[in-house]
Formats: sequence, structure tokens, C-alpha cells
Amino acid sequence: MDSSDSITRILGLRVRSWRIALGYSQEKLAERVGLHRTYIGTVERGEQNITVANAEKIANALHITLADLLGTQQLKEFYELFPGSFSIMNTAGKVIAWNPFMRDVIAALPEEEMYGIDGMATVHPDDRAFAIEQFSAILSSGNEITGEARVLLNGGPEYVWRSISGRRIEVDGEACVLALGIDITEHKRLDSVRKYTDQLFSMDESVSVNELLQDALNAAEEITESSTGFCHFIDNESIEDQPVQIWSSNAANMLQHSGIVSSRHIHLNSPDVWMDIIETKRAVIHNDSAAIRKSRGIPHEAPSHISRELIIPLKKSGQVAAIFGVANKPFNYTDDDMAIVTRIASLMWNVVSRRIAEESVRQIKSSESWEESWGHS
Repeated sequence: MDSSDSITRILGLRVRSWRIALGYSQEKLAERVGLHRTYIGTVERGEQNITVANAEKIANALHITLADLLGTQQLKEFYELFPGSFSIMNTAGKVIAWNPFMRDVIAALPEEEMYGIDGMATVHPDDRAFAIEQFSAILSSGNEITGEARVLLNGGPEYVWRSISGRRIEVDGEACVLALGIDITEHKRLDSVRKYTDQLFSMDESVSVNELLQDALNAAEEITESSTGFCHFIDNESIEDQPVQIWSSNAANMLQHSGIVSSRHIHLNSPDVWMDIIETKRAVIHNDSAAIRKSRGIPHEAPSHISRELIIPLKKSGQVAAIFGVANKPFNYTDDDMAIVTRIASLMWNVVSRRIAEESVRQIKSSESWEESWGHS
């Protein structure tokens, strides 16, 4: 018998014992829970793999907590089957129960070191105050509260967005908070791309190409948690007399106030710097400074302010016309990052390319009109 069979059997026996102690029939318990009688019967016989939600419904109908229904150790074993993160914290925020995901992926600690760790320390520093506020509200109100927060992986700095549901329970007579979390990172990212797409296609023709490029850089930078975004046109490529180098708002501010470099003195539009991208015409990720120095031809002794980079080539007539990139994410770029940045860059470049084509048509018509007027003079 595996652990899941054992937990199911123990749960069934406890449901039956509590039901009989209260003098409920299976029909009455089923009515209170809002489930069919045959479902209650299969649960009591240990034949039904019960969900967390239904287990809590049954516990509530029996006027007890899930911890009472299962017992503390069985409760922990029960939640080990949960695919996301599970933890129980006491009023001081110390973890007293957890599942393998919480232990191995979030805390990254051995089993013997898990008891008593600070649950709030697993939350991103920027979201920690919010998490503490929600934790206190759950304890004081007794209401179930669901919120979104960034949770550190392996102690940080890498993190994921999680939707976390917390509720107050009692364990050995002490009020505690039970927290369940599921990964919503992909949902958050796709939602950000959708918002950027809506913004892009709502812009009127008065918006310059420079602004289009900077908005795209800002979006790519924010979604990937980078600190720098840049677009460099190769050689003498430029569009509508725009600068050959365009920076995200954040990067432009840093360059302006750093006192180290000025964007006007950075000449990264040379094809020599981006030769690997120009030749392959493929996006690339570099997650270590040594690879960046080698690919960009930066001398070992020279200072470099780029620790990681993700580069996307923007093509015109089949050739690389510009380099679109983000840099200095606090942890490694991934294939998911590349897919997101490629999507944003492609959306923007399609709009810019249309602008180029329309401008070319206007120039041709203007030239033809001028020639026709000259011929009649």
C-alpha cells in the first residue's frame, strides 16, 4: 500500500468516526457538504481520492478543522500530494509543516532544517510587507484570503509569481495559517504581453518610431526583470531620422545620472560588435560576463557593466538591420524569456516596418509629383 492509499484509508476512517459521533447519517453529511451520498460512502471506505477542497468541506460539515480530521502528521502527508507549495505557519510566521515542493524548490533545505524557518523569508523582499499584512489579516479575521506574490526559489534571487491562498486552522490547539500556492508566472507574463499589444495597436500615427522602440524596450525589460534595454541600428541604418541607439527609459536615466558614460559616446551600432548575431541572424542568450566579453570583443581588463544579456536580431530585407536586447537580469535568462522578448520585438518591428513602407510610398509619390510639376513648367 503506497502513502496515498494509506492517507485515503485514514481519512475515510476518521470521517466515519466523526460522522457517527455527531449522529449523522451518510445522507445528512452529504447534504451538509453538498455532495452525493455515494461519494461520502466511497470516501469512508477509502475508495475515493478526495480533493483538498472536498476534504475541507467535509471537515467544516463535521464542525472540525482539517487538522482535526486527519491529525497533524496525516495532514502533512495529505498535502504532500498537492502539486504546488503547501506550508503551515504558526502565529510567529514559523513553518511547522510543509510538502516536498516547499522544501526542495522554494526553501532548498534538507528535511531536518525545515522546522521553524521564517515563512516570510521565502517571499520576495518587495512583496514581504504585503505578505505579512495578509498573514495577520487571516489570523485576525479567520477569513480565507488569496493574493499574488513573488516567491523566491532556492532562497533567491530567482523567483516565480504564485497565487497563494491562506486560511486559519488550529494545530494542537494553536492558531496557525495554512498556505497553498500555485505558479502563475506564465499567466502574469502573457497578461503583460497582451497589455503591451493593446497599447501598441492603440497608438496613433503621431507616435514616433523612437517612442515605439522605447515602449517595446520598456515592456521587454519589465517582463524579464532586466535593468537595461537597448536597440542599436547597424552601420548607417536608421528610420525616420531616429538615433542609431535607443535605450529603455530606465537605461537612459541610469546613463544620464551615472556619471560613468553618456549614451552619445557609446557606439554599439558597429557591425563588429554584433558579428555573431549578424552572421547567424539568430537570437542569443549569454548568462555569464566571460561569454559577453568574448562575443563583444571587450578586453579582459576593460570594465564591463553587462553581466547577462538576451539579444534579438531585427531584420530588414532578410538582413540584420538592428539589435534589440535586454540585459542585467539578476538571475539567468531562459528560453521563456527569449520567447517573450521575441514576441514583443516582432510586434513592434512589424509596426515599424509598416511605417517604413508607408513612408517610402509617400516619398515616391512626392517625387513623382515633383517631377510631373517640373515637366509642365
